[in-house]
Amino acid sequence: MNKKIYLLIGFLGIILSIGLKFHLFGKGCIREVYCRPLQYAESDSNNEKYSYPEIWSSPKNISQIKIAVQYRYVTDGKVIERSLDDVIRILKETKADFIFQGWMTQKPCPDKCSDLSWRYRERCRLFGYSYEHLKEAILRIKKELPDIVFCGGTQAEFLYPEEAGRSYLILEPQDRDRAWKMALNPKKWGINVSKRKIQCYWARRWGSVDRDEPCPSDEELKQRMRKFFPDLTNPEFQEIFLERIYKQIDASVDAIWIDMLYMQAQLMRLLTKEPNHPAVIESYKAAKKIVKKIHKYGERKGKHIYVITWVSVIRGKSIIGVPKKYVNVDAAMVSPSPDEIKDKFTGKIGNFNEELWKELVKKFKKEYKIPIFAMIDYGGPGRTPLYVFSQELSKKEAKEFLRKADKFFSQKGIIFIYPLHGGDMGRKKMRIKKLSYSKFNWYDSLAPEFETYEMIKKLAQSKKAKLF
Repeated sequence: MNKKIYLLIGFLGIILSIGLKFHLFGKGCIREVYCRPLQYAESDSNNEKYSYPEIWSSPKNISQIKIAVQYRYVTDGKVIERSLDDVIRILKETKADFIFQGWMTQKPCPDKCSDLSWRYRERCRLFGYSYEHLKEAILRIKKELPDIVFCGGTQAEFLYPEEAGRSYLILEPQDRDRAWKMALNPKKWGINVSKRKIQCYWARRWGSVDRDEPCPSDEELKQRMRKFFPDLTNPEFQEIFLERIYKQIDASVDAIWIDMLYMQAQLMRLLTKEPNHPAVIESYKAAKKIVKKIHKYGERKGKHIYVITWVSVIRGKSIIGVPKKYVNVDAAMVSPSPDEIKDKFTGKIGNFNEELWKELVKKFKKEYKIPIFAMIDYGGPGRTPLYVFSQELSKKEAKEFLRKADKFFSQKGIIFIYPLHGGDMGRKKMRIKKLSYSKFNWYDSLAPEFETYEMIKKLAQSKKAKLF
């Protein structure tokens, strides 16, 4: 009799498990891992209880941050024989209370390196590129520096074909077709610009297609592009995009940097010349919805996740901004232009446009009322800010710029992010001559080619001393 009861209970348990799984995951998800956090984040019930991985509680408010450093990937030290203890020592020496881009989910990232095939595992371990590495790194950093704000990040302009598949790590036969369906297509809104044309623009920008070569056919373009520019309004892409962020929150990040969150809306406005065109409005609304879900997911875990992106920026002699009603991020990013770092005609270092920056700050105070951070931007084609800083400035000039930038931005109430580590210094066509440690096309302040670390440390310690 007891045996029958146990069998019946076990059978009912299986049925309930299947039913619960269907309720939580539904049938519209690419794979289960996407649906889990999405369903949790969307639920509005105060009575529901979920089991989350242990995470650190929220640190100080982001508006209280005084010393910010960029350290893209705190986990990649093995390639330059820098331990995590060394990274923590650097953070302590610079008195940092904000780590910008301590992590970035760019290419598809495994939970742990053993999830990859053997041929990719060693590279994964060498560069520390797994969520397991991230979680362990944050745990150790927080034990030493519990009040530091750790900012992860990702790019809204990237969709790798693998992410559209069920494995999300291995490129399978149908992945490119699935991802191509999620790629931005202005014709969706009746705009007379094809998917091929808009994707080809980005393919040229990223180097998948040469700038002088004719745009390939749709099929060839789809095969040649390593990544696509996605449609932020596409629900399937939203799942993929949010999953990248939820994984980082699970690993205990405190903030998320989103590159180009509003780029699609701005592109649609440029193409239509109509600020109220449905393509523009829907793109802005999609961005706002994503930020809302990130906030809600963090709240379910007992902490507020700070979201940072470009909101209003200087382009040439103009200021381009996002309408206030669509802005629900917690902080904004700005960057000096290449010519403000070093004027290509006069050679002047720290040649800031005082009037434009004054106007920009006034706009933030009046409309957005959120903190502003300034980074030395990188990642685009041509003469980027980090290219100028790393390649066109001597060691002495670089230190001079850091002093001037820190003073200029501090006077404007903007937190200047000191460039400690990370960020590509330019594309192949720029023929980068100064590489970190004669090997790497990413910036490192301790590299003998640059040696700006002592200046950064001096500026940070001086700023900290003034606070007390």
